[in-house]
Amino acid sequence: MTTKFSIIGYGIFWAVMFFFNSGPQWENYSTSSELIITIGILTFLQYFTSFITLKYLIPAFLFKHNKPDTFKFFLFLFSLIFIVAEIDVLIRYYYIEPTYEQTYSHFLTKYGDLTITQRMFSLWGLKYIIFTKLPFYFLSNALLTAYSFHLKQEDLLKLKQQKSKAELEALKNQLNPHFIFNTLNNLYALALKKSDQTPMVIEKLSNILDYILYRCNDKYVSLPNEITLIKNYIDLEKIRYGKRMEVIFSHDVKGDVRIAPLILLTLLENACKHSTSEELNKSTIMIDLKTTESQIHFTIKNSKPKIMDTGVKKVNKIGLANMRKQLNLLYPNSHELKVTQDEQSYSVELRVKSR
Repeated sequence: MTTKFSIIGYGIFWAVMFFFNSGPQWENYSTSSELIITIGILTFLQYFTSFITLKYLIPAFLFKHNKPDTFKFFLFLFSLIFIVAEIDVLIRYYYIEPTYEQTYSHFLTKYGDLTITQRMFSLWGLKYIIFTKLPFYFLSNALLTAYSFHLKQEDLLKLKQQKSKAELEALKNQLNPHFIFNTLNNLYALALKKSDQTPMVIEKLSNILDYILYRCNDKYVSLPNEITLIKNYIDLEKIRYGKRMEVIFSHDVKGDVRIAPLILLTLLENACKHSTSEELNKSTIMIDLKTTESQIHFTIKNSKPKIMDTGVKKVNKIGLANMRKQLNLLYPNSHELKVTQDEQSYSVELRVKSR
């Protein structure tokens, strides 16, 4: 079968169907062997119908195409059930009734004069098949088809989760190396100058790398830890740009709030690049972070340089595009990202649901 039924579970299902089929007529059979053979044939026909449905009809009309063809599926399904019901009539007419006349004596008294053609194609025969046999063979199909859909949905959900995780990892890997590269360049310049700030830069960078590599691998992390990361990043940027950059960071976080890792750092990184490019005068970045019972509100505003570098514009657009992808994966329908700008400043406002 194409669906992932376990052997034990599948065996139990058909055992239950066998007892279900025999239950209402248990006392009508003269011997146990008669019951086993008669009900066994009916259950096997049910199994055959379900096998064809799960093996061929569902993959061909429901799972194979982007848009399921339900009309053809049910057309072929009821055609299959009708054919199997006719086979049931043949087996009953030529084998079961002649072999076990005592059990079917009442039925034969009323309908024994009907020929096989009348049983299969007369109005009486069609009514008998439609109202007696079709529901019987449709039941097992309906149960197994529903379970097949359940398994399919589980597989799709797992694939979606795996894809989302892979996309998030890819997006994070696009952001982190750029930041590390810039910081190492800054560290190299300080080392050449034999600056007293070199040890502090090494310590800050070490803390940042430790956090990024080992402590933010969960889907959501503690917001205070993200604040520490932001402070370390700000300290490194202040060393890099000196008096050319002013950063004002205010935060009011209440309770044990969790957030997707590195989201806020990405916005800060963009703001630093955006405000300091070709800036001959002082650049300013203002950050405000606060939380409520259900929401994290982060606002970052940076001054615009008088001469905008096109390369920085491109990097900024890439960073925000990655940011939007991450937010859609991590906060579907529970986030708001608003970007505004004028001639002098650039502002990003982010609201996400707290975890």
